[in-house]
Amino acid sequence: MKPSKKAQVTTFVIIGLLLASATIVVVTYREEIMKQFERRAAGEIPISEQLDKVETYTEDCIKETLLNGASTIGLQGGFYEIPQDDFPTATYNMMSNSLDLFGNGVLKIPYWSYLTPNNIQRTQIPSKQEIENTLAEYIDENLESCLNDYIPFRLEGYEVAYSEPSTTASLSDKKIISQTNMKIDTEYKEKSATFKSFEAKVDSNLGKLYSRALELFRYEDEKGFIENITLDFMAMYDEIPYSGIDFDCSPRIWMRTKVAQDLKAILALNIPTLKIEGTNYDSKDKTDKLLTFDAIKGSEKDMTVNFQFSTDWPIMMDVVGEEGEALRGKPFTMDNEASRFLMPLFCLNDYHFVYDIKYPILITLSKDDEIFQFAIMAVINNNQPKTNTADIPPVIEEFSPVCDNNIVQSTVIASGISTDGSTVPLEGVDVSIQCISSKCEIGKTRLEQTTYSLTEMFPPCLNGQIIAEKEGYHRAKEVVNTNIPSIFGLSMEPYYEIPVTVLINDEGSIRSPYDTEQVLFQFENIEDEFFTTYFHPSEEKLRLIAGEYKVSSTLLVTTQTGFKFKDEIIETCVKAPMKSVAGIFGLTEKKCISQDISGTTIDTLVSGGGSFYWDVDRRALATSNKIVLYSNRGPTPQTMQELNNQYQNMQQFSEEIIKPTFE
Repeated sequence: MKPSKKAQVTTFVIIGLLLASATIVVVTYREEIMKQFERRAAGEIPISEQLDKVETYTEDCIKETLLNGASTIGLQGGFYEIPQDDFPTATYNMMSNSLDLFGNGVLKIPYWSYLTPNNIQRTQIPSKQEIENTLAEYIDENLESCLNDYIPFRLEGYEVAYSEPSTTASLSDKKIISQTNMKIDTEYKEKSATFKSFEAKVDSNLGKLYSRALELFRYEDEKGFIENITLDFMAMYDEIPYSGIDFDCSPRIWMRTKVAQDLKAILALNIPTLKIEGTNYDSKDKTDKLLTFDAIKGSEKDMTVNFQFSTDWPIMMDVVGEEGEALRGKPFTMDNEASRFLMPLFCLNDYHFVYDIKYPILITLSKDDEIFQFAIMAVINNNQPKTNTADIPPVIEEFSPVCDNNIVQSTVIASGISTDGSTVPLEGVDVSIQCISSKCEIGKTRLEQTTYSLTEMFPPCLNGQIIAEKEGYHRAKEVVNTNIPSIFGLSMEPYYEIPVTVLINDEGSIRSPYDTEQVLFQFENIEDEFFTTYFHPSEEKLRLIAGEYKVSSTLLVTTQTGFKFKDEIIETCVKAPMKSVAGIFGLTEKKCISQDISGTTIDTLVSGGGSFYWDVDRRALATSNKIVLYSNRGPTPQTMQELNNQYQNMQQFSEEIIKPTFE
């Protein structure tokens, strides 16, 4: 079929337009085109187009290496090289100072906080500047691998000589910028070029993820929410014999090894259910609120935070005061009405199993396919979350560089309080200021003129908090205004460690504790935010500061023959929590019942204690050789009704309490 005349005309029109356009281009750019031909003939194009390829190739390699470095550092908690552990990995140091993620040494993640084998708390948290230095170091050490000695260029006839790279890097919430100084001399077809400096800018969430990781760690350091929820998990499952929480009791002997295995299973099941408010997670039911923590400020709906524990990871568990494999519990059974009555009585601070536990937690933050993960060692001492003393770098704030704006000169005098109440300025006190979410390190007090103080430039901050810290003294805080030059004074309470003797007030008769009696003392100084415990029997000293305390004690009595109770009818209310390793952490159900109580035998019960307020004199702490702690012993219950009344009226033990004395 022949094309129509109309189609032929259209084709000629198009061709004509193209020829006309080409003519216009040639006429318009004739001079430039002629210059290009002249430059090509003179050999200038290979330099601008081909020698510059060496520069482009180098820049691409720097960007690639920078991104690889950010990924590696994010995977390893802000580190490129894993810090060396002072203790060799052994049975007593299974957890070391880093988490071996796969158990084969391929990927280790340093703990941001951990306990050494001799129970010294340590932190290894990289600062923003250290991460920047690490990124620069990564580029300098790995760039050559990407450059591959410029072999692709050498094969085309290039000659390339280059020096060792020297890089600096800066980190922000959304970008990483690096500056690499490296002299490159290249020659091609008798033409040469020299390049000396290369800047690389890459989009990255490393800074934002690190900032949020610091914020989350700070929350855990202050609140101990992981340790507290661990204690809740332990209390909610009757596979773990525990002290202090309601759950069903059964007449069995727990095997230490099996308890550790069950604890691993419980942690592996429940730790991943933890959530952080404001991040991206699926809310399934109301119980999620029990596992959601407000650890970061603001909203990060495009950021995911995951918590992980694996049964393949080590756990170190010690049951204080228990020797051997067998752990003997109370002789209750959930198959009869007696156990349901006794459950709220003897499963609340009645099990005297006291745990020391260490286990690893992996926390992973992710955003736009980038991740930052770090590990912490969850630590429980004597059924209490660890007392945190972590030195945490200030959180990155890209749009609020508080710590870089020190423009107001002020003076801080940090003084220790003497036994007579007078104050003496101290040398070497670490001074910092907390302004909103930024903690700025200012310096240490030193001899200035005639006294120890610190005169430095501070960032302007309204209602900031000056913090003074020194070993041997309790941390002091003061709310201040640093918008104008000022002099701030902080008083620091010294710690006093005193040997302890425990005596029992047994219905008016003072005596030493029997071998069958154990006493837990708790001291809470609310004003100074200080809390400590003492457990008898123990050889440890009691550490206190001066001030007013709320003191409570609980006296437990054990016997091998057991306390025998006859059949009774009694009405009581109970709470039945969910249980079993395969269960889900949830709520308890309250029921009130009237029941026939079968006779039973109990080997441990609470038979005393008390609570009171106590004002501790500083001079007494400083001059005494020991402190005597008293706990009341009540009558041993003879019936279940007496036992019930005793538990419901614990205040009776506080009526004639003897307060601690010094000797």
